[in-house]
Amino acid sequence: MTRQCYTKRPVETRAPAVRIRELGHVSLFVRDLGATRRFYRDTLGLAETGTGKDGRIVFFSAGVHHHDLSCELARADGPGPQPKGVPGLYHIAFDVGASLEDLAVALRWCEARGLAAFGETPHSFCVRDPDGHEIELYVDPARPG
Repeated sequence: MTRQCYTKRPVETRAPAVRIRELGHVSLFVRDLGATRRFYRDTLGLAETGTGKDGRIVFFSAGVHHHDLSCELARADGPGPQPKGVPGLYHIAFDVGASLEDLAVALRWCEARGLAAFGETPHSFCVRDPDGHEIELYVDPARPG
């Protein structure tokens, strides 16, 4: 298991021209909207909040924003998942609770649906969506439930 450490103190930079307050959403191109819906809505429990482009895009929310994730039907065949370390999307992370029991519940839920967990740390694990994107599910014990 790898252990990841993150610092909570901001890195000093020059005065920004723009002030980013939070991540708005992540957008993915996908091969199969049905499989994508089953994974993000039915397995991970995100709410489907709408569609766009004549049904070519589906939007999912974790509950705060209209959408945290948008998935659009790919317009061309692509190479699929790339080896870790090449430029491109690394992973998407979703907070699933505040305790190790919350994490264990999420792990059991995913495994019961045939997803293989990998990359486990004391506070997280990863699964792959139908297109091979790495999805990290984590808990933050320091954050109130």
